[in-house]
Amino acid sequence: MNLKTWLIGFGAISGILIVSTLLQSYATGFFNVGSLSSTGISFIFIAGYLVTSMAYNEIHTPARGQFYLILPANTFEKLLSNWLLTSVIYILVAQVLLSLVLIISGLLSALIFSTQIEFYNPFTEAGFKNMGIYVVTQSIFFLGALYFRKNNMLKTLLSLFVIIVVISTVSGLFGWIILGEFNQINEENLPPQRLELFTDTIPQIARVLFWGLTAPFFLIVSYFKLKEREV
Repeated sequence: MNLKTWLIGFGAISGILIVSTLLQSYATGFFNVGSLSSTGISFIFIAGYLVTSMAYNEIHTPARGQFYLILPANTFEKLLSNWLLTSVIYILVAQVLLSLVLIISGLLSALIFSTQIEFYNPFTEAGFKNMGIYVVTQSIFFLGALYFRKNNMLKTLLSLFVIIVVISTVSGLFGWIILGEFNQINEENLPPQRLELFTDTIPQIARVLFWGLTAPFFLIVSYFKLKEREV
């Protein structure tokens, strides 16, 4: 579970948030839980991707790989346990700990600078959406942890950059083919069918692909990659 790494990371993030709170309270005279929670969530995402990228370090090391492979569990159980730890369990625990750190930060700010205490509730609609975004995007780094042997996170980020460039290029060509005859694109000169394509159809398809297919796709590929590594 790499608990030592998790605790060190949590301690570092907590220290940064507490110092940021005190500096903010000193400079502005009030405690802004919204900006601090946004900063904390950003740290949680980055730390989660880093922890996920190290999830399979054992199988990339010959000296330790054999011990991982002889664990009394099948491929699916190994994959599921690692994914749950680095996705669902991680984000839930991290959000609860973030709320506790912000409570401590608010109390310190109130005691030292007499600011008003605000509380961060991670279990709101926006909070659950953030958790869902993490679980979906984390699956990409989960596959990267299995696919790349070294520098997993950096190589995953580079691969994402290349894929985004390719998709952007293809989308640009697609848009040019469909809308090439229009000198200026706006709601007035686009036919209703084409306007609906860009304002309704494509966004709906993108939402379905992101929420419904991204995580399952990368997890299925990760399963076969882990099975291949075991063989």
